[in-house]
Amino acid sequence: MDENNNIRDEALFKAIDKGKKKKRLKRIITVLIIIAVVAVGLIIAVNRLQAKVRDAVSTQADKILTWAVTKGSVSTTVSGEGALSDVDAEDITIPDSVEVDEILVDPNTPVSKGDVLATVDMDTVTAALADVQEQIAEKDKDLAKASSETAATIVKAGVSGRVKIIYAQPGDDIAACMVEHGALAVISQDKYMCVTIPAGSLAVGDSLKVIRENGSELSGKVESTALGNAVIIVPDKDAMPGEHATVLGKDGEELGKADLEIHNPIKVTGHTGVISAVQAKLNQQAGTNTVLFRIKDASAASKYSAILKERRDLEETLAALLTIYRDGAIRAPFDGTVLTIEDKDGEDSASQSSAQDNTQSMSMFAMGMGDLSAFGQGAAATSNTSSSSSASSTDSDEKKILTMSRDEQMSVKFSVDEADILALEVGQEAVITIDSIGVEEYRGVLTEIDRTASSKSGVTSYSATVTFDKGDFMLSGMTAKVIITISDTGDVLIVPTDAVNKTSASAYVYTGSDPATGQLLNPVTVSCGVSNKDYTEIRSGLSEGDIVYYTKANTNFWDMYGFGGSGSSSGFGY
Repeated sequence: MDENNNIRDEALFKAIDKGKKKKRLKRIITVLIIIAVVAVGLIIAVNRLQAKVRDAVSTQADKILTWAVTKGSVSTTVSGEGALSDVDAEDITIPDSVEVDEILVDPNTPVSKGDVLATVDMDTVTAALADVQEQIAEKDKDLAKASSETAATIVKAGVSGRVKIIYAQPGDDIAACMVEHGALAVISQDKYMCVTIPAGSLAVGDSLKVIRENGSELSGKVESTALGNAVIIVPDKDAMPGEHATVLGKDGEELGKADLEIHNPIKVTGHTGVISAVQAKLNQQAGTNTVLFRIKDASAASKYSAILKERRDLEETLAALLTIYRDGAIRAPFDGTVLTIEDKDGEDSASQSSAQDNTQSMSMFAMGMGDLSAFGQGAAATSNTSSSSSASSTDSDEKKILTMSRDEQMSVKFSVDEADILALEVGQEAVITIDSIGVEEYRGVLTEIDRTASSKSGVTSYSATVTFDKGDFMLSGMTAKVIITISDTGDVLIVPTDAVNKTSASAYVYTGSDPATGQLLNPVTVSCGVSNKDYTEIRSGLSEGDIVYYTKANTNFWDMYGFGGSGSSSGFGY
């Protein structure tokens, strides 16, 4: 019985062992199949990669271009675009006390000189006339008082010291003398002249001899030594500024030569009148109240002149108000276009902010009387108040009612890259195109360069303004393109700009290539001149007829082998 059981167990173990062997064999076969598949895949991938490399090299070779160096012209330009503005826009203003009944024109309306722009309340005009007449009468009184006053007729020293320089002479206009010399006279305030020579071994306090041009000797002392120079002071009694002096050491050796200067100069000044007499004398010791000059024509003082100017402004205002009173309305002072109309809240009725960049206030008092100055002085000043919330213009005594343009000139302000701003100069000619009204080109002049930097998103730029004659259909706010030619060379050697490779120190071109690999060879250093996006001037390094090799666009290594996206890096073969 036991023997039978043993036989069955032995048979069972053999069966189990046989099953394990079969499973182990299946796993080995599976692994071998996987290895074979992977190997086949790698072989296929390598073959494909090799084919791509061959294709890429072939394609790169096909991309290589050639150019025979030839003569031609190269021009460089600065371009940009911006919005049109009316250069000659002017604010039309009236006295604040005059009330407008009705404005009879609309924005963007052309008008002729003399056309009625608005009607006014005549009672307020009459009141304004009376007020201006009273002001003129007051100015007459002020003038009479000012003319009877005596202005200062003498010029005193003001400080104690010695007179060393006298600029003003009898008959000289004081203002002109001040502009030319900066002073009427110069006083030595501390009794010393000085001479500056190389310090050498000199020390503060050393005693020296200073020999004047006439041979006389002055006792000198080193006052200071700084920045390699020594300042030697001498008495100012006889020495004069500008004299050539020689400095000698204790043993008589020459230490240096230089001109004498006033050690502590004090300028004597003035501002108006004419010198009638010069009482100052050179080397005179003056006190604080010593009279140096006498003045005539002092009645033409600044106070008198200011009052007289105010009266003349009032005369113009009176004449203009009389014109309004005569016409019973406000009329256009010139042919032009109404750009904006001021509403009761002081806001422009049309969005014309760009038209106001160069706006000048102009009083309607001047209508029918030529280009007179506006009410008071405010209207003569430049105004940029188109967006102001106040109805007042440049002066609190007047208000703007509308803005007009003479339709003579326009301007366009455009952005300039930092690489181009230094190439621009006022007066350069410009070509302007306005796509919205056609392909016609307009000629203008660069009239303003703003070198104040503006930075946005890390990019620095500046601005420039071109002015040109206004043409038909041009409206403020239209987009205009500007091109300014900076330089234009002709009959020079040129190559494509793509062929020039630049480093921080030089530039070079390739004069050979390998057709098999597409690699550029034989770099030659060149000197470049004027360049634009198409061509570059070659000043040296090449001769006419030489062949250069280049690629139109840079190729990225990974793109070339089929592993990259669309980005680019350095050119292949560079």
